[in-house]
Amino acid sequence: MKIIITVNTYYPLTDGVQSVTQYHAEGLSKLGHQVTVVSVLHSGMKEVEWHNGVKIIRYNIHTKHALHGGDKVGYRELITRLCDNADVLLNVATQTATTEVLFPILDELKVKKILYMHGMHDFSWHQFGFSYSVHKIWNDIRWGWDYIHNGKYLKKYDEVIQLHALDKATIFFKKKYNINSVVIENAAETMFFDNSDITYGDYLLNVSNFDSRKNQKLLLEAYYKSEQTKTELVLVGSKKNSYSSYLNKLKEQYDKKYGERKVKILDNVPREKIAELVKESKIFLLGSKWEAFPIAITEAMAAKRPFISTDVGIVRFLPGGVTVKNLEEMVYWIDLFSSESEIAEEYGKIGGNYAKSNLTIAGKVELLDTIIKR
Repeated sequence: MKIIITVNTYYPLTDGVQSVTQYHAEGLSKLGHQVTVVSVLHSGMKEVEWHNGVKIIRYNIHTKHALHGGDKVGYRELITRLCDNADVLLNVATQTATTEVLFPILDELKVKKILYMHGMHDFSWHQFGFSYSVHKIWNDIRWGWDYIHNGKYLKKYDEVIQLHALDKATIFFKKKYNINSVVIENAAETMFFDNSDITYGDYLLNVSNFDSRKNQKLLLEAYYKSEQTKTELVLVGSKKNSYSSYLNKLKEQYDKKYGERKVKILDNVPREKIAELVKESKIFLLGSKWEAFPIAITEAMAAKRPFISTDVGIVRFLPGGVTVKNLEEMVYWIDLFSSESEIAEEYGKIGGNYAKSNLTIAGKVELLDTIIKR
């Protein structure tokens, strides 16, 4: 079959949605489908290229400050041409130009249409401050109107895929639009499942892009306030930026305030090395202010590592770790898991068993293939 996938971020960019979309696209290609991914064109990128059996087309379309921009007419014409010779159109996520610019022409696209959700806008408030409040109010109004106005389009999809049965988007789509979604959980790469001959290190680990939303600041503060004076903290991000510089300065301040600790702030780490770091870690930490179904947690589960995470998205429904609501709870569980290693290891084993049965890429691609074909 010929499958067109539209998504806001794709290779070589890196984030959770990109990761899931890429393993699905490449997995479907290996099953014999002809897969074309249409994504956003950024400076320095090729307009057309092939990667791991998937054709990638990048176009001048974007979402900035919650508004869709770029060549909308040309983008619609491009997708229409592609769909004239295709069987399936899979739009990844709402709140993106790559999906929502197509809403007015969905009836004209004579293919099977699938919407693959990755959560939805979080209307909860997580902090206060002038710049945050202005930004938050605008996004709440913008995306609130978006979901009210676009309900008529969302009902036009033949299938809607969600991340979890208890995800807010799954519940919202059923209550608001009477849409019964199909669930495909996220998955971890095979390299995270190989736990043979592992020598565990004495370090706490976080793998996230350096960003205020990922909130490595919380993890850094919790680590310094914990009793783990000899255990190391390792923070891994994709590249250095202003936030990673901020974390380095914060470490210096905490060293003076709490006493010097061992902290590594790493970037540009190869995927194979990241897998090693996860598998050999003592505890995996996540401090995000918002997530839907974080890939980082699935990778920790696959590696049988116990996790401590903020209560975001559907993490509280995943076996293998605990969720916390504040700094004090993060400190408590870091100290408990560190002092009671048997308890921590049992959490890790439970998560690993679940991941082995439910969170493999091969299993998720097979499920998506079934949905596409039916």
